[in-house]
Amino acid sequence: MPATYINDQWVQQDQLGLGRAGDELARMSLEVNPPFTIGITGKWGCGKTSLMRRAFATLGGKPISQGLRLGQDKIELNETTLSELNSLRHRFENGRRNFALDWTTDLHNVADQSLSIWYSPWQHQESANPLIPLLQEIRAQYQVKRRILENGRQLNRQGGLAALTLIEHVIDAAISFTSGKPIKAAVGVSENVRKAWNENNPENLAKPSDGQRFHLLFEDAIENLLDDLNGSSRKKLSYEARLIVFIDDLDRCEEKAVVALLEAIKLYLGTSRCVFILGVDDVAVGDALKRHWQGRSDDNNREYLEKLFQATLPVPQPQPERVRALILQQLENHGFPADARDALANDIEALLEPNPRKVKNFLNSLCINWQMLRCKAMTEAENCRRLVMFQYLRVNHRPVWRLLEREPALLQVLLRIFNDSNEPANVESKILSTDESRLTREIFSRSFAHVLKHDDAKDMKLHRSQSLDAAVDKALERLDRRRSDQYFVEWMKQNVSPNESLPAMYLQITDTD
Repeated sequence: MPATYINDQWVQQDQLGLGRAGDELARMSLEVNPPFTIGITGKWGCGKTSLMRRAFATLGGKPISQGLRLGQDKIELNETTLSELNSLRHRFENGRRNFALDWTTDLHNVADQSLSIWYSPWQHQESANPLIPLLQEIRAQYQVKRRILENGRQLNRQGGLAALTLIEHVIDAAISFTSGKPIKAAVGVSENVRKAWNENNPENLAKPSDGQRFHLLFEDAIENLLDDLNGSSRKKLSYEARLIVFIDDLDRCEEKAVVALLEAIKLYLGTSRCVFILGVDDVAVGDALKRHWQGRSDDNNREYLEKLFQATLPVPQPQPERVRALILQQLENHGFPADARDALANDIEALLEPNPRKVKNFLNSLCINWQMLRCKAMTEAENCRRLVMFQYLRVNHRPVWRLLEREPALLQVLLRIFNDSNEPANVESKILSTDESRLTREIFSRSFAHVLKHDDAKDMKLHRSQSLDAAVDKALERLDRRRSDQYFVEWMKQNVSPNESLPAMYLQITDTD
């Protein structure tokens, strides 16, 4: 049975036109000169994870079982995902090149010899040292790829043991300076690193006498991992082969975890074989740095991120035609009348900003309400349009909707406010006291104040107390909301009569006849 509701998880297929960006990110990760760190930036729900997952799949990365916070396992590999992965990656299962990528032979060869790792620090942010779960993830995903390669060609068993031993030494070193107890396997490396770590100043590890030892051990371990995966039956490991680490959900972590992981990448893991790709909401990460280093200027925090990232890729907006196609497909899947779908798609596009998560969430909410409230009257195009508009009110102006649910006749009050009329609605005195009427009008007015009136002086004062990035973020949010709410207000003024109440069929489950 095909799914008729859209999953809000990341997607590998090119559903909203971001696939090309993901493929170009994969190509870029092979063309840069390591050590190199790439920032994939964008606000909540814009598609950072989907873009990175597409690049991860193109490079041949495979999701594995991931431990979740409640001790459960999330298995991402099944027949469907395996089929999708094979259709996206740079080289198919039969060894043929994916010519849709238009890569050179050299790029395919570098990708064959490289190892891609996926890591979500949000699942491990309570770890005392973020290096440990990251290194453990590298070890686990290396072992998965090695088992897969063993099915296709002979690998050197001794090489695998040597590579695992080295990565275990690196993990032991990281554990030693977290626990304060040196680990035998890493003697000579862990002791000096542990001393610097225990001084509560991770920057001390940048000194060649301390952090350099850990850095060299990690570099040697990665060299051996890649050499082992290359196999004894193939040509010598290319100097361009690399470990490509995708790090997602960093902006969901607490500021301590954010800073600790960024410092770890900058100080210990930047080797000649490593490329890091981080998905971040740069404004959220900037706020985390500001909270962590209180008193440090926004410019200094911005410079810190600029030094960490050698390139940043803002996630592009989805193609409008793809968004519209998704909307129309969902309306068709749920049986909205064919003669109403184009007009409904126009309304939805006008009401929503082009954010993949917000579009999907709105469509899912709209469609479940359509299924519950659908009746014979809902087959009329205009009634379907009203459902869309009232659903927008329900989702984006919850306080207003709660009042209308309880007293549907208050729709008249809302309309008068939109028309800038001080004249009381006919129904107002019948259901509200004077104080209640005043409070209701205040609530409605506040909800749409940015559309009904605009206080530039007040906004200027507010923005001057914020960072420039925060002010721009607020301005963009306000522009999107203003555009959406203005569309809704104009619809109300043109399509709702002065004495109309919110119809019961938009509030109650009724008979379908």
